[in-house]
Amino acid sequence: MGLESDVGLADYYPLAFRRLVGTLRVMGVPGPDAAEIAQEAFVRLIPRWDRVRTYESPDGWLRTVAWRIWLNRRRGDRRLTVMEEPPEPPPPEHVSRADRLTLLAALEDLPQGHREVVVLHYLHDLPVGRIATELGIAEGTVKSRLSRARSALATALTLEVDDV
Repeated sequence: MGLESDVGLADYYPLAFRRLVGTLRVMGVPGPDAAEIAQEAFVRLIPRWDRVRTYESPDGWLRTVAWRIWLNRRRGDRRLTVMEEPPEPPPPEHVSRADRLTLLAALEDLPQGHREVVVLHYLHDLPVGRIATELGIAEGTVKSRLSRARSALATALTLEVDDV
């Protein structure tokens, strides 16, 4: 599968970079760090482009590399990163800004592992098996995290709606 054979890295980069930064932001990486990590992932992609572009999902390769870069930085820092502002992916037309901010706040409250699987499953529409592969965890762990995250989100979002 992969990309068409005539798609060059220069054509792939602009949209893929924005998608990657958006994914990292929703997964809890602060904006400036997300952009820097995405750039580093693309630097690692350059010498591998001819091979990676033939993969079923070059975006998946980039997400995996970027996420590992982030995890290695966090391990090296040994300090928690606090987000200055909630991330804002491009808004869907049918969802209000207030609803988006409520959802992003609820996502932010999830444990990191739960947020990862929710973003990959619902934002990137990846199946459980693919998420397990990208994150290097068991499929059962993905299912468990998805279930717990859905419960937590349902509770958080229901409370928000009931409080209005």
